[in-house]
Amino acid sequence: MEENQIGGNVMVCFRDSESGNYRFSWWVWTLLTLFGAFQLSLWQAPLMAAEPEELSASRPPQVETLYEPGQLGGHGATLHRVTITGTARNTAGDPVKDADIYVSSRGWIIPSDFEQLRGHTRSDEYGHFVLKDVQLFVINNRDSRSRPDEGDFIVFGTKENYGLTWHPTRTYRPAARPEETDSRDRNSQSTTSAFYQNEPIVIDLQFDTPAKLKGVITDKQGHPLANAKVQLGYVDRPLSTTPHRTGSCEYLKQKNPYSNQNDSFINFSVVPLSMRETYTDAQGRYEFTQLRRDTSYSANIDPGPEFDPWQFTLVTASQSRNSRNTVAAGYAGEVNHQFTAPRDVTVRVVQSDSGRPVSNVLVTAHPIGEVRRSGIQARTDSQGKARLRLIPDEYKLVSEPNPDQPFLYLSQQYFVPKREASGRNDTPNVTMKLNPAAIVKLKAINAKTGAPIPGVRFNYETYDSGEQTPVSTQTVYVDYPFTNDAGEIQAFMEPGTRRFVVAEPFSLSQAAGSRSERIKLTAGQVTEVTIKLTPAEFLPTHLVASEIQPRKNSLYVPEIQKKWHIQSELLRLTPLRITTQKVSIYRKSVDTENLLKDLRALDPYELPDIKSLLNKYYTGELDWYKQVLTAQGTLKHEARYFNPDARPPLFFNLSGQPLPNLTTMTDGWKTIHHQSMSNQAGINLNRRGRINFHVASPYDFCEWPSLRNRIPAPKNTKKPDVNISQAGQRIIYERESDERVFRRVLDQDTGFIFETSYQIHSHQSEQVKLSFAPYKLANGLILPGMHINWKTYQGKLQRLEVTLIEQAEILSTVPADAFAIALPAGTEFIDSRQLPDNISYIAGNHESKKILSGPVSDFAAYLQRNPYYSHEMETEPQLGRHAPTLEPALWLTADGKTAAPNLNGKVALIHFWGTRNANSMDQLSEMKAAYKKYAEQPVVLIGLHDSYTSTSQLQAIAEQKDLKYTLAIDQRPEEAGWFGKTMQHFRVRDLPQMAVIDQHGNLTFVGDLRQALQKVNQLLDEKN
Repeated sequence: MEENQIGGNVMVCFRDSESGNYRFSWWVWTLLTLFGAFQLSLWQAPLMAAEPEELSASRPPQVETLYEPGQLGGHGATLHRVTITGTARNTAGDPVKDADIYVSSRGWIIPSDFEQLRGHTRSDEYGHFVLKDVQLFVINNRDSRSRPDEGDFIVFGTKENYGLTWHPTRTYRPAARPEETDSRDRNSQSTTSAFYQNEPIVIDLQFDTPAKLKGVITDKQGHPLANAKVQLGYVDRPLSTTPHRTGSCEYLKQKNPYSNQNDSFINFSVVPLSMRETYTDAQGRYEFTQLRRDTSYSANIDPGPEFDPWQFTLVTASQSRNSRNTVAAGYAGEVNHQFTAPRDVTVRVVQSDSGRPVSNVLVTAHPIGEVRRSGIQARTDSQGKARLRLIPDEYKLVSEPNPDQPFLYLSQQYFVPKREASGRNDTPNVTMKLNPAAIVKLKAINAKTGAPIPGVRFNYETYDSGEQTPVSTQTVYVDYPFTNDAGEIQAFMEPGTRRFVVAEPFSLSQAAGSRSERIKLTAGQVTEVTIKLTPAEFLPTHLVASEIQPRKNSLYVPEIQKKWHIQSELLRLTPLRITTQKVSIYRKSVDTENLLKDLRALDPYELPDIKSLLNKYYTGELDWYKQVLTAQGTLKHEARYFNPDARPPLFFNLSGQPLPNLTTMTDGWKTIHHQSMSNQAGINLNRRGRINFHVASPYDFCEWPSLRNRIPAPKNTKKPDVNISQAGQRIIYERESDERVFRRVLDQDTGFIFETSYQIHSHQSEQVKLSFAPYKLANGLILPGMHINWKTYQGKLQRLEVTLIEQAEILSTVPADAFAIALPAGTEFIDSRQLPDNISYIAGNHESKKILSGPVSDFAAYLQRNPYYSHEMETEPQLGRHAPTLEPALWLTADGKTAAPNLNGKVALIHFWGTRNANSMDQLSEMKAAYKKYAEQPVVLIGLHDSYTSTSQLQAIAEQKDLKYTLAIDQRPEEAGWFGKTMQHFRVRDLPQMAVIDQHGNLTFVGDLRQALQKVNQLLDEKN
């Protein structure tokens, strides 16, 4: 028989000398349990006197499900009721009376809102304690063969005149102990040492003499810094390159004997606040008196947001060597620190030409390399002065004019000097001179009628790049303006040569005249640009026609289809800002069957008491949040504000307003987002036509089918057989078969859809959308007062969402910051713009990670001003350099498929075209003439068609037009917005377009046909 003593807990066991396995002596355990019960009867009375409420409360269930399997990172989670007993003694072996004993529980996955502190009690005069009916957190692992259901817990204690102490982390598994340990089990040590179901859990604690720490916090001039925060073990998230680090605490004298890992207190946040956090007094002094000896703590000293916090590792031992980030304070140490105090800096903003002050300009100082939280941003007053509080260092000063001011965004470097040795309180001054913007008035009109065209959005190209950038009304925000009723937009822009291109709507972006000539913009001058548009005739009718015909084979009458379409057009074109209250329930148990019955029984024209209904059929807690949605066309912006009582806001703007907890925005090509909880931002590009990040918008709760978004049905398609009934003002469409059930309810006058529901019996799936209390806005758009939808699969709820509309506003003038995402200082984001499709997101993190040292007014504008390196930039076609590779999907002629032409030593004339583009088709006669002209010359003509055609279609055109030169069909583009892969590499944004490659394979020209032919002649002359 052997006796093992670990942390004061005695375990008695027998060892079989032949097998080497241990087996517990259960009769000894029985005696110990009976002895413990006898002791419990002696000290239970004082415990009842101390905590009568705990014993009188109802017991929690034996097992409580928190997350069903699959709901927590693919796993489940449960709470298991256990009782933990033990004894608190000091190092001399004497019992410790009235010690506060706690238990904390967690798993290797932990929900963010889970309360890890699970129980508290006190020791009696014999040092005994009982943590009765505590609920331990257990992860129900997806694959129990690789990892059993288990959770970790830690018992710790505090007592005056003693240091904090804890027992090494233990594991609980709610199953029977295995009869023997598998020799192949890599977790055999955990398997042996874990507590199993129905086994007594005995945890003893040993208290030791405390380590103490004190110090004085001052600035470098010796002035004490009062109210400075000092934290140990669990520190504020630092504004640095590791924003997720929240601290650590580790006992250094031993490892955890149950896991052979470091004896770490991994969830130190459960320790009483007074033992891990304090503030300096008026003299800058602080003190901790109950630290554990021989322990390392993450430490943070923060005098306030205008200072740089000092973060280091504190060791309560004298043997550790001091370093820049580690301080060994011993058992009674002193840690003092001097901080560099900020200086008052005055920034004066004036007009560059006249020197007049400019008021209401936002001035921000971005530190070079460091992250600062306060004192770095202010607005100029009537004298053009902004007053900042800056720590001596190097900064990039940024001036952002108000959106109505015709000036350009400005940035310049500035170094704040250190204070003079004399300590004189002088104030550094710096002047920033704003340059005037070029004022552009864009106007879109119908080329045939001269009528203005509202609802047009523009991009622009610079002189030296074919990259398209959205036009904005000013240079601070990307605001995506649309032409007004007069067909006009006014914008303040950088001077230079620009070409304006129609971006939206799609039908006009393909129109003749959708690209302007290159226009020179001059600072301080007004330039008027008129874009005359002729709608493209080759586009499908349903995309361009103003009068769209209803579907004849639809089960809905034409009047209803037209009303739906009118409403969908209003929803698409109206600039809206909608404020809602929303709640979402994911993968929880909700009685949707009876909920649907109750909802159907209500008057759909009235707003239901949905909160009472949800509480009736869902027992969990509802987490409602505020949602502000802004939308116009393809632009969507969502801002979420969580309940400030449950999750207080973390970041605020200069006016003191809280930033949203979650902000997302999409322009249809990319999606950007920011989360305050983690202070992380991200970019999701529309790759290959997919956007994998949903941005909430009014489209989510407004069901208005559009005649533009439809798949034409065959002409001989019959109307579906449905039952149509009337219920007052409502028309009900119902269809039921052995496979599925369909139901739709709508208002007969307005077409407003109250219900759309589907059921598929084979999948046990259901999708339900219900809308209530419709009301009409000033322009005729009808919105619901409330919308609820849910999906179930295999009888289980996947998602349920409820949206209550509090306010809906039509934006007569869309604010410049309507689609902006403000980022606070310290934001971390992965610049994934340069990551190709075939690379993992994680693989690109290291090189792509960026930390913002100061706040940013608009994430999209920041991305525009900070171009990225990418493979595309490396292959950007440059005149005089080797041309991009021609990589079409196939080569062909009028006779069929053919091989790639040989270009060695020849001039290549490439025609980028498409059969759906009228201008391209018009140029075919000129290409035929060029083919005849160069038939005897070393010139190869190539007609590279876009990727949106078939071999048979292109071959038919070649035969019809008698095209003798080599043709090709391009591959699909690597990103949305391009005509094909090769065209993307040549940066061809519009059709038709020409490129010329010389005899050495160098790109010599990209542009129109006339100039391309001149370039070919020049190359042939030079060769001769």
